[in-house]
Amino acid sequence: MNQFQAVDERWTLSQTALLGLASVVQRFCTSENLNQSELSGLKFFKLSKPDEPSRCFYEPCIAVILSGAKRIMFDQDDMLFHPGDFFVTSIDVPTSAHVIEASAAKPYVSLVMRIDLQRLHELSKKAGLSEPDALVEPVGIARGRASEELLNAFSRLVDLTLKPDDIPLLAEIIQSEIYVRLLQSEAGNWLTGMASEGYRTTGVIRALEWLKSHYMKPLRIEQLAALASMASSTFHHNFRRLTGTSPLQYQKSLRLYAARNLMLTERVDANTAAVRVGYESVPQFSREYSRMFGAPPRRDVQTARQR
Repeated sequence: MNQFQAVDERWTLSQTALLGLASVVQRFCTSENLNQSELSGLKFFKLSKPDEPSRCFYEPCIAVILSGAKRIMFDQDDMLFHPGDFFVTSIDVPTSAHVIEASAAKPYVSLVMRIDLQRLHELSKKAGLSEPDALVEPVGIARGRASEELLNAFSRLVDLTLKPDDIPLLAEIIQSEIYVRLLQSEAGNWLTGMASEGYRTTGVIRALEWLKSHYMKPLRIEQLAALASMASSTFHHNFRRLTGTSPLQYQKSLRLYAARNLMLTERVDANTAAVRVGYESVPQFSREYSRMFGAPPRRDVQTARQR
């Protein structure tokens, strides 16, 4: 077998694995949009028509696009994802995203698995990958192309959701294989850096975790920089590279998403939500909410409930 035949065979095997996984996941999608699985941290997504760009926070996860296409805007980057592409986030990343290719006959389908940076760090050390390339930039999203091995590991994880009694015994084993396949991918060096202790993202992530728990309080850059063990200017630069935004804007996003969640889940009014997430001025809250979500709080929440 020559080199070109080997490449063609690998491509064929990868496409077969992709089509098989897409078919299985689609059967698990009993409704449009997000579908929870029996396995904590594993979700399926289906959409039968393109949607409008919307603001969202991606938790630390890997998402694999199985059919259709998606666009994500992160900072100045406009990223397109097609079947077989994946993206990985290492922190709660604020983005704008929407599905651009989907139909009833061929819907957009993807799977999302929450990732554990500590487990990634442990596996990268075992594989001798604990020292990332110093040239790797600390950004919040990486992308790659799913290998046949990665797709097959996900297929086994999805199949496991049909056997709930086996989940406690096998889920971590299969997830560990998925992490190894990710570390072997073109996103592996980036992942090694994000998971490594002492890498320059570690301090920023520590400050981010604090900010996520204290977003209601007034923001002091000096305090966050001290938590990250960095000078204020260095912290600000690395924070923006990692999150695509400034600390103040990130805090604002946390507040607005929290307020939206309060209005949707607890059915509080906009005034109550604004105060509970830390706003002193309700008119300011309404202005900033409208800029982020494209409509005033009350109208946006009514629209969201009708979806």
